[in-house]
Amino acid sequence: MERAFDRIFIIMLENELESTVRQDPFMLDLETKGVRLSDYHGVAHPSQPNYIATIAGVTIVPDDSCQDIDRPNLVDLLEAKRITWKAYMEDLPEDQKAVCISTDRLYFRKHNPFVSFNSVRNDPGRLAKIVNAKRLEDDVTANTLPQFCWYTPNIQNDGHSPPGVPAGDFSRSVTFLSQWLRGFVPPLLGNPNFSRNTLVVITFDESIPHADNHVYATLLGDMVRPNTTESDHYSHYSLLRTVEENFQLGTLGNNDVTANWFRFLWGVKPDVFDWAMHRQ
Repeated sequence: MERAFDRIFIIMLENELESTVRQDPFMLDLETKGVRLSDYHGVAHPSQPNYIATIAGVTIVPDDSCQDIDRPNLVDLLEAKRITWKAYMEDLPEDQKAVCISTDRLYFRKHNPFVSFNSVRNDPGRLAKIVNAKRLEDDVTANTLPQFCWYTPNIQNDGHSPPGVPAGDFSRSVTFLSQWLRGFVPPLLGNPNFSRNTLVVITFDESIPHADNHVYATLLGDMVRPNTTESDHYSHYSLLRTVEENFQLGTLGNNDVTANWFRFLWGVKPDVFDWAMHRQ
């Protein structure tokens, strides 16, 4: 099976119902430029289990406390197949990558799933691939972006705790994060060093109020058909499985195995999909 994309760039935002996010004009405009996943869901509460699940196929942790995890994860699969990767973290103190909360309280480890895995945190080569997000511009300019990219905004830009917005004012939180996205995403998409055959995934970790954990998810890139909607049920496990399928990584043997992945990127619907196309 040929790759649907050469690179994936995942932006994970925080704590919003899909219905609230879709009241924002810019978030609606993003949908017209890509594919809306109208039935996409987080897999747990609170935040951290969703981040962990997206790269491990299982939530593992029960809460947002600092965790040291000894389990296989997506990095193991990527490196086994020599797929390059990097995690860009806004306001990450690069001299204290294992810190739970930065001194300026803008970076929170609970939103950085990679560093919680012992096999990543304790390996200098792997740890070097978790970087302050300021390095993104240099990598784009030098045309050295890896094949798998993860981007976590800081605690303000992701909509969790925007300055001047009271806790629980979800509409104003969306307005703040959408203004940040407006300044961040369009310039990247306009740069061929970034956008050429890159699938951009914009989604949220979980919904608050909790409801059914239905969150906003839009895919952008030259491999998707603009202004379309996919109504099949997807989750963070689907995103992980899509990465595994695209780069022919195999699976982690967890919830990624049974996840309904983004087959439409290959022009195939689930009811006619031939499993022989991707068995290894």
